Amino acid sequence: MEFKVKDLLALEPMKDAEVLSGQHYIHNVIEGVTIMEGPDIANWIKGGEVILTSLYSIRNFNGNEQKDFISNLAEKRVSALVIKKHSEEISDLLLEAGEKNRMPIIQLPQDVPFVDVMYPIMGELFNNQVTKLQYYKEIHDRFTALSLADKGLEKIIHTLEELIGNPVALFDRNFSCIVSTYPELENFEMVEKVHFYEQTSGIKFPHYRQIVKYPDLDNIKGHQIVVPIEALNHNKMYLLIGEINKSLGELDLIAVENAATSLSLELVKQFAVAEVEKKYKNDLIEELISGRIQSIQAVYEKANVIGWDFNGSFAAVLFKINRQTESMLKQKSDLADRSHFLVSEAIHHYLPNGIISNKSNLFIVLWKIEKMSKNDNAWMNEIKKTALTIQTVIKKQVNDIDVQVGIGSAVSDITEIPKSYREAHDALDLGETLNGPASITAFSELGIFRLLRHVKDSSALLQFIPRSLKELLDYQQANQSDLLETLQTFLECNQNATQTAKNLFVHYKTVMYRLERIKEITGMDFDDSEEMLSVRVGLKIYELIERENQQY
Repeated sequence: MEFKVKDLLALEPMKDAEVLSGQHYIHNVIEGVTIMEGPDIANWIKGGEVILTSLYSIRNFNGNEQKDFISNLAEKRVSALVIKKHSEEISDLLLEAGEKNRMPIIQLPQDVPFVDVMYPIMGELFNNQVTKLQYYKEIHDRFTALSLADKGLEKIIHTLEELIGNPVALFDRNFSCIVSTYPELENFEMVEKVHFYEQTSGIKFPHYRQIVKYPDLDNIKGHQIVVPIEALNHNKMYLLIGEINKSLGELDLIAVENAATSLSLELVKQFAVAEVEKKYKNDLIEELISGRIQSIQAVYEKANVIGWDFNGSFAAVLFKINRQTESMLKQKSDLADRSHFLVSEAIHHYLPNGIISNKSNLFIVLWKIEKMSKNDNAWMNEIKKTALTIQTVIKKQVNDIDVQVGIGSAVSDITEIPKSYREAHDALDLGETLNGPASITAFSELGIFRLLRHVKDSSALLQFIPRSLKELLDYQQANQSDLLETLQTFLECNQNATQTAKNLFVHYKTVMYRLERIKEITGMDFDDSEEMLSVRVGLKIYELIERENQQY
């Protein structure tokens, strides 16, 4: 399709022409033709032209001036210099400069008029331009028809392969293959990235070339063209073309350009559909968690439209994005949007069939529990394991947020989902207070804290701390923290001093000494079960108040 210097040499008027230098560069592409009238012609050309000249205007140039003249033309990407033969010999310095600057210098017989060379070149260029425009319209109409027919990403990719005769693949933002026309293209290793390559300058989309090797093809090396395609909401994908069968020509690049546009429109369309579906899902989840169900039958009908199955048991699980500082959020709104997208992407990746909705920085998951018995905690362990995996994935990608998880109890009917949702919310609030902004907390494991959650004024809880424990909390000596830790561990070990020593990594006699000191300071009776229950509750209250104070 491209008209090159070698094609020029094949024209009838050029049959007796002689290539004096630059024989290896006759594949230069010709984009125009002009006659040189003055020595400053490099200032008036666009580049890619064949220049016709008799060298009369530079007849007085010395050797260095001739070399500079050729260098200036080469900077403008002149395809070739055609010189009409005359009585004077063409200098060796001029020919050497042509070879050095990769510009063929061709001598034309004196009896061939320039116009006999110009007209055929202009005709070829015009015909090529018409052909390109016709092809562009044909390809544009073809990809537009695919978009209007809602054929999807896969059909666009396979159509592009058919047009360019090379394998094509589409990768997501994490470079995981979505669809490929050639499985061996999916697995490759980078060898070198080339940010600019003249042969691909016809693609208007930002792109780059890279040299890769294919492990599944005996590590053979090849070129790839990579075209990043961005849609809304940071949804970036990568179109990869493997130049395995041939190098892409000018018409191939037209096909790539139109395919990239079609893919971009398809991504925008998918985003718009997803937003409508997202609102529909959020409204349905809101109806469930709020308990404002107008009709159970209507809920099941709405769920069926989007492929949700509400039969069986569920537990509400909440994923909350905790940003480290509000000031950071204001300064980096784009980063906040990206964090939200990454969390959403991770949750949907690990729960591909999950019932998921979103409210601001809170993701609500109605976790389907396939098997559940009274004493079976397998479903809880599964939730925690998946939640931890999601946290780990997010932490690797963004450091200025924490993802906290709250887990409600399992319910066997959708009308009980509000109860599980409230429990998950309580687990979030208490989990953050007790264990920090990256905690995974199940409501069923909160113990006494479930009662404390409903006391709005934490200072009112102080009256439930027994007098004996207050004596220890008010003890001002340096070893107060050791005594408090020993008491707490002693109670957690069911008042087993040997186990307490093991857990604290201290000698048994040290534990016994500390317990005696606690008795002396507080007057506690470790044999009084009611007093020990009060001390246990008091320690929980003290821990809750201390953590709340640390947050302010």
